Amino acid sequence: SIFCGSTAWGFMDIIQKLAETGSYSELDLHFGRFMAELSDSDEESIIALSAILVSSYRRKGDVCLDIGRFAGSTISTGLHGEDTITCPGLTAWRAKLLASKVVGLPGDIVPMILDEKDRLYLHRYWSYEKNLSELIKARTTETCVQDVDQDLLRAHLKNNFPKDADDRIDWQLIAAAVAALKRFCVISGGPGTGKTYAAAKILALILGQPRRRGWRVFLCAPTGKAAARLAESIAEAKKNLVCPADIIRAIPEEGWTIHRMLKTVKGTPYFHYNTEKRLPADIVVVDEASMVDLPLMSKLIQAIPDEARLILMGDRDQLASVEAGSILGDICGTK
Repeated sequence: SIFCGSTAWGFMDIIQKLAETGSYSELDLHFGRFMAELSDSDEESIIALSAILVSSYRRKGDVCLDIGRFAGSTISTGLHGEDTITCPGLTAWRAKLLASKVVGLPGDIVPMILDEKDRLYLHRYWSYEKNLSELIKARTTETCVQDVDQDLLRAHLKNNFPKDADDRIDWQLIAAAVAALKRFCVISGGPGTGKTYAAAKILALILGQPRRRGWRVFLCAPTGKAAARLAESIAEAKKNLVCPADIIRAIPEEGWTIHRMLKTVKGTPYFHYNTEKRLPADIVVVDEASMVDLPLMSKLIQAIPDEARLILMGDRDQLASVEAGSILGDICGTK
């Protein structure tokens, strides 16, 4: 049980007290009540509290709840915070969650998932994270792209990334080489660091490689404004490229929102292009990737063909996603 002082509280007491704080939405509270009623557990108050917290954290941008951070701590409740809820210790909390019907281990089909690191997820978000992690790992652990003309690649790198007089490391050149040789590349940097110009050079580099058919390239971003800005920046950057005219013409100047590119199925959270029907693309450039939340990034990468290149650009320290999940920051190792 959960205690207020020495008095054990039932799950409806928990919900009422948390409602009085004004810190939890009606959806959070309803989800807590629903999970408690569905749990078939003697510890309904713990189930209710856990469900409310994980729902609240998801709403605030976190895909999971680290129960280790709350174990043994107190949460102020009541109109003036005069009452407190004391959370269970970690071992007891974990055991009581897993004893219910609504919480399971990774791979179980239940509403909430508790992993080995004591992170509690809504099942849907655990699934999104698992799929995205596996897809990114597959792209980063594979060998280099086949059929790359190494001599042509070196020539393009030399023409578009001349050596600096200081002989400093040219990170744009390294990003370009990675994007040409691998199917996954991340370019992170603050405003004015030349991400878009680097992307134009990278596209010229890849499009200059021999190919039986034309390259299918998509430029996209999470919002219409960002997509338009990307298209404009690429068009401007093309003016300064050192490469044949046919390659410059092949670099697109149309920007898409991710939703328009994947084609939203009206009235549903699904897209026309998905894991079953892949987007007809050879290269996908995503700008402002820090704004892309976990569900959308998972659906995007599932829709991109395994053999296509994916280039993510953005500032890992800016423009948080609208929904839960800071994917670019997690990939770049933001602390």
